[in-house]
Amino acid sequence: MQQLTPLATYSALSHYWAIITHEGLSGLVTIKQPLAAALSDCLAAHVTILYETSMFLLIIHDHRQKIAIPGHIYPGTTQPYHISLDGWPVDDSMTLLTIVQKYR
Repeated sequence: MQQLTPLATYSALSHYWAIITHEGLSGLVTIKQPLAAALSDCLAAHVTILYETSMFLLIIHDHRQKIAIPGHIYPGTTQPYHISLDGWPVDDSMTLLTIVQKYR
């Protein structure tokens, strides 16, 4: 039986993603490790986050596969920063999980 992810993990993920949408790359730099840990818990896989300028790379791997998804952080119109993963807009944590699942 698959173990359920605690609700607190999703809450933390939402909080970390909000930091990035408000602070941009500097927010990502600040919360990179706890964000990777929360994503690892949600996805039941190891997550590594690499970043440079306004780009970042999510590397997700488990016992079956390893995938890398490119991301971009750019100035927003309805919020301080917008984020995209492989061209898909990702402005909240649930959308992030939905898009990541498309690649798994």
